[in-house]
Amino acid sequence: MLSFLFSRLFSTLIVILGVVTLVFLLIHLVPGDPVQAMLGESAKFADQEALRISLGLDQPLLVQWQSYMLGLLEGDLGNSLYSKGPIIDMIWERFPATLELALAGLLVALVLALPLGSIAALRKDSAYDNGSMVFALLGVSIPNFWLGPMLIYL
Repeated sequence: MLSFLFSRLFSTLIVILGVVTLVFLLIHLVPGDPVQAMLGESAKFADQEALRISLGLDQPLLVQWQSYMLGLLEGDLGNSLYSKGPIIDMIWERFPATLELALAGLLVALVLALPLGSIAALRKDSAYDNGSMVFALLGVSIPNFWLGPMLIYL
């Protein structure tokens, strides 16, 4: 059992490392220059080079990846391009509202799902059971990016 747990943990770490590396590489494969996007086309070459050096974009890709990974391990998610502040501070600033919404959603789901699921279990193969199954499948199948705006619109 313990060896299974360690193998799963190791596999999870490998997958996380792979996904983080893939995200890092995809960011670097996007066409365009981030320095020009930040400063604009009319920026002076000296200003562009200074920003490139301050962002570490003058370093080889392997050095950038190493710096990125070490920063993630230390909890440094970098700075926002818009507010110039640390991203971790922005996350913690919004965390209470996120937690409140998650707990409210969990509470609503429990208050609705437990009684309705119990009734459906007691009335197996009834119209209520089949209807609740269809409703549950629809709820799982509807994409969140569509359902969210529709619920806000209500």
